[in-house]
Amino acid sequence: MKGQSLRRGNYEYATTRVKAKKSSLLTKDNYPKLLMMDLNEIGRFMGETKYKVEMTELATRYSGVDLIELGVSKNLARTYREVISFCTGDLRDMVSTYLRRWDFWNIKTILRGKYSGASLEEIQEDLVPAGNLNEESLNSLISLNTPREVLDALTAKGDMHIPEELLANFEKGGTLAPIEDYFDKFYYERLLAAVMPDTKPKRDFLTLIKREIDITNLRTLLKLKQANIPAEKIRTYLIKGGRDLDLAELNRLAGLETFDQLIDELSKLPFYNEIKEGVETAKQTGNLSEAMLALQHYLVSESEKFSHMYPLSVLPVIDFLIRKRIEVDNLRIIARGKASGMQPDAIKKLLVM
Repeated sequence: MKGQSLRRGNYEYATTRVKAKKSSLLTKDNYPKLLMMDLNEIGRFMGETKYKVEMTELATRYSGVDLIELGVSKNLARTYREVISFCTGDLRDMVSTYLRRWDFWNIKTILRGKYSGASLEEIQEDLVPAGNLNEESLNSLISLNTPREVLDALTAKGDMHIPEELLANFEKGGTLAPIEDYFDKFYYERLLAAVMPDTKPKRDFLTLIKREIDITNLRTLLKLKQANIPAEKIRTYLIKGGRDLDLAELNRLAGLETFDQLIDELSKLPFYNEIKEGVETAKQTGNLSEAMLALQHYLVSESEKFSHMYPLSVLPVIDFLIRKRIEVDNLRIIARGKASGMQPDAIKKLLVM
């Protein structure tokens, strides 16, 4: 019985820990105050919150926007690793697989750094070791000389097979884009396979993942269609496994002649009302930022809805992970906006709250 309980995961303990962590997230009331602060004031504010350790550690080497960005990134990584550490059984498996997105984020960062000739320190500053690859593993990849050596090292580890044709095309002078696209598809393929739909909460977790795939594909369609990228090229970036947009429908949407036609087709989506305002703004102005924010808001609302429905499941854990990432993204946006001289109202429109 004990072994069976371990295999099923420590849901009561983990969700209690996550509930406590969620209560320490910044509230909506914090953001108007942050928007009125300068960078130094924001740094001092964060030094009095759960970001204190990271801000103190980095303050001797960094300041301003660099200090804030690095501080929140390191805190995100530490928080995510802590969540993984107190989960067990199938709960740990699902959370760990979900957070592998950061492994691919970091691998892409390393590859781009090697491709562009960035220094080791520059690459390290952009990493967020919040997945299964710890700092030691990432540093071993950074120490390699070329993108191909990094790709070969990943293949040698045995947990990732990169098709030889992608490697060959890259060696012939191709870009990293097809390889990065492969990583995205590989991640979602593994994530979907990691969730056994043997309970209602797990089936809803699958629904949430599929919703995320839909949103990822919609973001891709909107950006590339607006840029007049050919349909054949757009189709290579689309990810299968969505809930409301299967690959056949995505391919059809990619084949529409104009951006406005794509916008009109989105009105048929079952969740269109949740993104309607942002989509209509995109059609009227050509600016995609509100549509992208609307899609993100929708994902957050779905996550929160499911977490309330099943308080002793993987869903509250995932909801916290999403909300923590959004908080970090918001802090980065505020810091960058302040550094570039943006007005508070303009920055506010870019935040997810």
